[in-house]
Amino acid sequence: MLSILKRFSLFFLALPLAIPAFVTVAQAQDGADEVIEEIVTTGTRRAARSATDSAVPIDVISAEDFMQQGNTDMDALLRGAIPSYNVNQQPISDAGTIVRPANLRGLSPDSTLILVNGKRRHRSAVISFLGGGIADGSQGPDLSVIPGIALKQVEVLRDGASAQYGSDAIAGVINFKLRDNAEGLSIEARYGEYAEGDGQTTQFAANLGLPLTDAGFFNLSAQFKDADPTSRSIQRGDAADLIAAGNTDVRTPAVQIWGAPKIRDDFTIWANAGLELDNNGEAYVFGNWSEREVEGGFFFRNPDTRPGIFGQELDNPNWVDGVPIDPMWANEPETVGVRMIADIPVTGPCPFAQRGVTSVAGQPFTFDGSEPGNTDPQDPNFDQLSAALADPNCAAFNSIAPGGFTPQFGGQVVDASITGGFKGELDSGIFYDISASYGRSAVDFFINNTVNGNLLGRGADTPRNFVPGSYIQSERSANIDVSLPVDVASFASPLNVAGGLEYRVEQFEIKNGDPNSFFIDPNLSAQGFGIGSNGFPGFKPEDAGKFDRNSFAAYIDFEADITDRFLAGVAVRFEDFSDFGTTTNAKVSARFSISDAFAIRGAVSTGFRAPTTGQSNVRNVTTAFTAGVLADE
Repeated sequence: MLSILKRFSLFFLALPLAIPAFVTVAQAQDGADEVIEEIVTTGTRRAARSATDSAVPIDVISAEDFMQQGNTDMDALLRGAIPSYNVNQQPISDAGTIVRPANLRGLSPDSTLILVNGKRRHRSAVISFLGGGIADGSQGPDLSVIPGIALKQVEVLRDGASAQYGSDAIAGVINFKLRDNAEGLSIEARYGEYAEGDGQTTQFAANLGLPLTDAGFFNLSAQFKDADPTSRSIQRGDAADLIAAGNTDVRTPAVQIWGAPKIRDDFTIWANAGLELDNNGEAYVFGNWSEREVEGGFFFRNPDTRPGIFGQELDNPNWVDGVPIDPMWANEPETVGVRMIADIPVTGPCPFAQRGVTSVAGQPFTFDGSEPGNTDPQDPNFDQLSAALADPNCAAFNSIAPGGFTPQFGGQVVDASITGGFKGELDSGIFYDISASYGRSAVDFFINNTVNGNLLGRGADTPRNFVPGSYIQSERSANIDVSLPVDVASFASPLNVAGGLEYRVEQFEIKNGDPNSFFIDPNLSAQGFGIGSNGFPGFKPEDAGKFDRNSFAAYIDFEADITDRFLAGVAVRFEDFSDFGTTTNAKVSARFSISDAFAIRGAVSTGFRAPTTGQSNVRNVTTAFTAGVLADE
């Protein structure tokens, strides 16, 4: 099947080489090339204006700009087009691998407001505890669900805009404008891989424009993608040593992925529709459904030394204050690795379990043992593990995963949204826009090829795959925006007076994992065995719950050309959060044109980002023994 997809992809990739390209350049009457201005609506509530005439810097990225890049991921496409947009791969970064944290202007991902067709986009359910510095603990939107083929253009406001759009726009605003053509069909197929031979990616995408009666449009975009992982790691040194020592159960390589994760069945569909009404108004609706599976990994768990599962480091009792108590121990290390052997049920210490270095028949004790299966303690080559496992009350994970293991962590992501509303102009000259939206992001985590240290008592039936639980973020909002141009005698343009109200309800939900993912056996945990699915313990029922917040915002905005050369704007926004409090932000912006080719512009603003509902309520718990009692820390 993959070979067929590859041939199909290469066929479509070859089409542009076979079809001649014709470029049309618009010219003025005098024969000179006409300068085509990029029209933007982000950062201003006046009628659409050019990017160069705006009071703050705005980047405009067209659909053609995306088509000229080889990347297929929206984050990577933006990184290639916007110098101040930063994103990288997040290997071995927990949930940060599933939804990569990206930042604008060096601020955290949740400090940039994402709009689609000028309407607020909901956040992802993922909270990036390991986000590579500035993104640690952030909860930003998931931009990977937006396919390039669905876009008409992208506007990037690289300036604080909390006073205009909300407290979470302190780094800026990115507005994705969907295609609105009422006719035409576009089909794309891409295939690629890296020179190292990994990261094979196959992508199919299509866009279809249809008329919605004679006064509207219905535009549909769809994309499907599969991507293999990339890895620039080599076999770990300790894994290579195990193989050299004769351990035939170590995977080659140890499958510790250091690069892009595996992406399976990445499917997304976007719809955008508009219909002109009889009363100088327009009805519109747009939304998406997206789903994918992302799988990364964690570090290799060494079968000789991994704490809490296989072994631990102990001080050699034959050394005191850095000196061997007898010259015969001089060749031994001061610190030694000791296998973890469980007593199941607790009947007394298992033979040789978690013992320090000791002598047997006057010979140094051999921890690794040169003769596996030798259970004679009088033999200097006797094997500690084999001797312990000969006791029916004793167990060790070495018999379950003799070559160690590398947990494979990932999640099933489902993202959906819908926005609808009405906009137009009243007879009084007031422009209005009334809208409502709903968005939801859900991530069902999974972790495979691992163990729960407290399930060792099940022996060969110990589960190796776990479902740690889920995060769900949902948002609902309603907006009323109005604007009115007011003539002012001394101004070069009408004074645009804009105002609006916004009401939002946000909910963050935690669903607990399967019981095996957080199971605790007090006897085993007391013996030092790790609790929960190793690498990513499951969420316990006491961690689960739904956490809500509502907020109300009101804003007012003034903007006008004071003279033919001087543009000025003032904006003030008030927000009230049910769980956080209130914040008021203001912004003053201006642009002075010195000549037709040179201008000075700038802005001064305040901003304060309220923590997200997820950040306020998520729990990151470690269960450990404190004064001999299990406690959450």
